[in-house]
Amino acid sequence: MAVSEKKRGIGPTAWTLLVLSIGLALGVVAALVSKPWRPAGPGPGPGMMAFAVFSDVDAVLSTIGLVFLLALVYVYAKTYADTKARFALGLIVVLAALLFQALLTSPLLFGAFGHGLGGLGPFVLVADAFKAVAFAVFLYLSLQ
Repeated sequence: MAVSEKKRGIGPTAWTLLVLSIGLALGVVAALVSKPWRPAGPGPGPGMMAFAVFSDVDAVLSTIGLVFLLALVYVYAKTYADTKARFALGLIVVLAALLFQALLTSPLLFGAFGHGLGGLGPFVLVADAFKAVAFAVFLYLSLQ
């Protein structure tokens, strides 16, 4: 049986979009659920539009990045289990460190402990957006 005749599953684009959708859904839920933990400060008052402050959008972006990192750890853990390649093991270590860093710098964690993003809000937002895009590209390329 030729490689092209093998049973084809979901392609890399579909997997990447699926992971993005899961991250987006979890991020929106997390941002909405975490509202009571947010410290009082500048931003919309009661009845104002959701996601009108940087921390709400950043919660979604950081959750998307976390989900992409989890997917990448899974892909390379599976690769390591199949091949025992040291390179895959090294990538797992690096991705685990990035995952730990992303968890510790999540705006949801800051909000849970009563700290806001402060004046760095827009910069953290842009950084998380770049990370999410980079992890999406990395996942897409890893699945090919």
